[in-house]
Amino acid sequence: MSEARKIFPMAAFAALLKGVEQEAQAATVKELLSFMTGREICDCGVPVASALCRAYIYEQHPELARMKGGEVVAMGDNVSVTQLPPLAKNEVDALFARMEGMMKAKDELTTKVSALEVSLTEASAKLDETAKSMAFYKGKAEAFEAAAKGEGEKVLVTSQAKVEEYIGKVDELLKMIEDVKKHGVVTVATGGAAPAAGAAAAPAAEEAAVPDSFGFGSSAPSSDGFGF
Repeated sequence: MSEARKIFPMAAFAALLKGVEQEAQAATVKELLSFMTGREICDCGVPVASALCRAYIYEQHPELARMKGGEVVAMGDNVSVTQLPPLAKNEVDALFARMEGMMKAKDELTTKVSALEVSLTEASAKLDETAKSMAFYKGKAEAFEAAAKGEGEKVLVTSQAKVEEYIGKVDELLKMIEDVKKHGVVTVATGGAAPAAGAAAAPAAEEAAVPDSFGFGSSAPSSDGFGF
């Protein structure tokens, strides 16, 4: 069976082997690589496919490795190119399958990173809202604490006044008790002077000297026992 061949411009062949006018021949070089490898070559796969195909060409025609770019271009207008043999093509397929797997993993990782960035943005927004809420409630708590402290001080002032009032009443009671101990009379401050200690007995003596309504002049018993 005859090997598969295809005709390409010598300029593209020189661009592949020696880099002559590589940018101008980029599209044709990619077509040449796709034919030789038997697979579609993307832009990211061009460097790998180029290295593999150059190695195969130089293996088949070592003299091309010693030639310069101008010498290759001067060889003619076109070149007949064959596909890679099955063994080399299998190696290329395995290598590109590995590359495609790596690219797929890269794309998946990029997608995950993008999703994480979105989640991070959302989390940052929620964190900002939480920080604002915390600041708001902290202000409320501080205001409540200040108010509670003020009310506590009022309660303490009121309690102190009550204590002082009770102490005054206790002192007054103690003074009254001392008066009773000394004079036998409870002294109550009413604005007037307290009666003397012996003054309480005077009304009783005077009452005893007043004659009764029946005209009995003597309280002592008479000799006859009737008191006339």
